Amino acid sequence: MIRFPFVRLGLLFAFFPLLLAFITGLIQGVSMWDEGSGTGAYIWLMLLTLPVGFVLVVIGLVLKVVRIKRS
Repeated sequence: MIRFPFVRLGLLFAFFPLLLAFITGLIQGVSMWDEGSGTGAYIWLMLLTLPVGFVLVVIGLVLKVVRIKRS
């Protein structure tokens, strides 16, 4: 059985907008928190990605507990 890395994928998905704001801030040479430059606007995506990432992490943890119980 192929194991899907739900926990890692959930964490990556949840904090991807923060990473995107950091990288684009470095490229443009502005603060990643500045919404006027556009890079800070990426952080607003966390309103959507944090809950989805949290659900993926919980699914991964539940599957891990179920696998341990089965063994």
